[in-house]
Amino acid sequence: MLTPVRVADFVLDAVAARIGGVAPEQGGALLGLPGVDYVAGFVHDAGAATTGTRYQNTDWLIAAIAEREAATAAEFKGIVHSHPAGMPVPSGQDRAEYAETLRHNPHLARYLAPIVTHDVETPLAGHEVRLGPARVSFYGAYRVADGVEVAPMRPVVVPIVKMLRRAGVQPAADPVVVAVEGTALLATGARIPGFGAVTLLFGADFPATAPTLLPEDADGPLTLRWDLALPPLERMAGAVLAVRQGHRPRARESDDASHDAAADDLGLAPGPETAPEAASGPAAGPRPPGPPQAGRSPLAPLFARTEGLLSPTLADRRVLIVGAGSVGSYLVETMTRSGVGAFTIVDPDTVEPANLGRSSYRVADVGLGKARALADLALSVNPAARIAFHTARHEDVDLAALVGESDLVVAATDDPQAQTRLGHFAYWHGRPAVFPGLYQGAHGGEVIVAAPGTACFTCATGGVRADLQETASGSVAAATDYGTGRLIAEPGLLADIHQVSAVAAKIALGLLHDEQDEAEAARFARGILKAGTTYAVFGHEPDYWIFADLMRAAPAQYAYQSLWLSVQGRPDCPVCGAPEGRTDPGAYQEPDIDLLRSLGDSG
Repeated sequence: MLTPVRVADFVLDAVAARIGGVAPEQGGALLGLPGVDYVAGFVHDAGAATTGTRYQNTDWLIAAIAEREAATAAEFKGIVHSHPAGMPVPSGQDRAEYAETLRHNPHLARYLAPIVTHDVETPLAGHEVRLGPARVSFYGAYRVADGVEVAPMRPVVVPIVKMLRRAGVQPAADPVVVAVEGTALLATGARIPGFGAVTLLFGADFPATAPTLLPEDADGPLTLRWDLALPPLERMAGAVLAVRQGHRPRARESDDASHDAAADDLGLAPGPETAPEAASGPAAGPRPPGPPQAGRSPLAPLFARTEGLLSPTLADRRVLIVGAGSVGSYLVETMTRSGVGAFTIVDPDTVEPANLGRSSYRVADVGLGKARALADLALSVNPAARIAFHTARHEDVDLAALVGESDLVVAATDDPQAQTRLGHFAYWHGRPAVFPGLYQGAHGGEVIVAAPGTACFTCATGGVRADLQETASGSVAAATDYGTGRLIAEPGLLADIHQVSAVAAKIALGLLHDEQDEAEAARFARGILKAGTTYAVFGHEPDYWIFADLMRAAPAQYAYQSLWLSVQGRPDCPVCGAPEGRTDPGAYQEPDIDLLRSLGDSG
């Protein structure tokens, strides 16, 4: 049986970003709770002189470890570093360095030595975890009579930050190790919506036991109701809801008071007579508290001003969003505020300062994975939302499973391979899909809809987009780095981006309704499918290419114009053609370039 090693989730996030997301070799130091195999800190050795097959720590890292140990109660645990693909085990040189470090640190019972590689094709072993495009293989070195022994260790991920964010609580920073009356704990400041500023202390056995909560304006700790009957990820959410039940806004803190009042209006700060319901299963998020009056739906406030326009059944729908940039973040936020109850978000990138001007992210999100930050944003709007996120590329997730468990697919990405794959999987599984996109400079854009019975994304773009490119002055599609699939950044007004995104959001919301639903959004989406006008193009500037000709004779025309095109599928299309000729997307590798060219030639 493998010896367990506990690893805080925020440490794995940092290792994934700093080591797993770049070519080997890279490394850094691990710190944690003294006396136990618990990793709670990471220091990246960014200045190390490395090669593709060699990492040697710097003197700076040694000084940084000493500084961290002096400033906190953390203890040095070992070194994590990356290896070339195919070498997920410590080398002979690694083992020699483990022995030397143990000799210089006699207080260490074990030296923790995870190895990061980019081998993700083979199944994980019991001593490994997946971090996006990389895997981490955990090892521990310990003294034996004739030297040092190295053995695999079983990682146990401690979801501290994940549980806080799932509860709608934003930590001020990653927790640090502190000593309280001789006991080492993890501590972080946070703000609980509807309550105020607190300090949270986590013991080594969290989440089996509750953290200690110290309110900013109280003399002592507040006891949390810790329901072990809930799945571990839901316990913090249940405890936070319970804390807020008897709390009223404090008038002396104007910011808190307005926040708390808004929470009361949303039905998220119930009176003491209500209690959070148990989650329905491991994948379910915390449900909102019981209604303050009989007969009221828990999510009714989200629909208070859209009655007849949207259906409360949206609370049971799940949307798969691939791409969490300016378009994807807008769509998730808008659909959350519209009552959609579950999301799966996929994006490999991190939030950068430049993203703040054109997306829904906040300063506190900089450095976080976009998928994770967007999940936090949705939970801050609706703590009852059920959200899964993957900081990974579309090639590194099980698209078949993610599409199959969703009610709608949104391809908010400019990667043409991702769009094609998503379109194929969505059609194969009978899921409607929406493909929003912006043209160069966001001067125009498009929204494509593909649903069972319509032309698929490949058929729609194979001919129509080629015609549009010939008509437009310049390229329709924005320049893309096809090595990474990332859009090459260029200027574009957020208002113009939102113009296209808003249309995509309205269509997506409509497609999430039942066929017989008479909500206005549902009727709007059904009208598109019935007319077959599943390819919409938009112009945001005066005299924008095709619109200048089409609208020339129409009076009172200036800008913000649209054209809804009817597209036809091909009988021999492997995605939407005759059923006997369709191909299984599970065998999908690369786009069918010949098919795309033939569609373009026939357009």
